[in-house]
Amino acid sequence: MTAGPAKAVVARAQASLDQARNDLDAAILSLAAIDGDTVMANAELVALLLRVVTARRHLEDIAGPPSASSPVTHH
Repeated sequence: MTAGPAKAVVARAQASLDQARNDLDAAILSLAAIDGDTVMANAELVALLLRVVTARRHLEDIAGPPSASSPVTHH
């Protein structure tokens, strides 16, 4: 793969991870509106968690793991 297509693949993978994190963040924020401390994860929340993990692993597979000196960003 040449540099241009490789960068495009990494950019798409990063965008996929960003969207998965945003969707998970929105779901978690909606849980904050529930009274009490105990919340059970439903199938949709588990699916969102798996989507984030899968997207992150895919990004690491194509771009390599983040280096120890790189700041970790969360959206």
